[in-house]
Amino acid sequence: MDIKELNFANQDLDNFAGLSHIGNGKNQDIEKYYQSFRTWLDWNNVLDVVNNYKNIKMDLHYVTSYDFLVWLLHYGDVYDNLLRHCLNQNPAMDYKTAARDLYKLRQSHPKFSFTVALAAHLKAHDFLSDNDLDQFIPVLASIPNNSGKKKTDMITSELGEKLYEAIYSLSNFAVERVSQECF
Repeated sequence: MDIKELNFANQDLDNFAGLSHIGNGKNQDIEKYYQSFRTWLDWNNVLDVVNNYKNIKMDLHYVTSYDFLVWLLHYGDVYDNLLRHCLNQNPAMDYKTAARDLYKLRQSHPKFSFTVALAAHLKAHDFLSDNDLDQFIPVLASIPNNSGKKKTDMITSELGEKLYEAIYSLSNFAVERVSQECF
């Protein structure tokens, strides 16, 4: 990572929305962030888009803030996404040095973003934080509606598949937790 890219990371770091200081032990922060995610899902009909695309009826009924937190830790790492973004811009970049620089930033500014987690399955990892939600809305609009169609008539979409995988992975964390509690 050259000095310009590190300055980019430092300059924009404080503007990253998302869950800050995830290890502060304040459950109300996690719960509040989870509720903002659920509100965003509802306002933008994200589950409807995914369900219409896959012609299924998936819900997040069993998902709690705990499952959301596990999902964020797996997929919502802003720094990992930023490193991928920098590598896409400059493939000749020294990966190890850049990773060390971002690791130092992470020590003082841990950030996890649900936008990054939603985009983690996409090939283009250009979504750097929850501040990129405006760019995410057109992605939703481009996903075809396959509701009521036969499997052979469905229109496939890489974006639709990847968004489905992201939401499904969140749902799956809840299913795993609930099934473990039952046994």
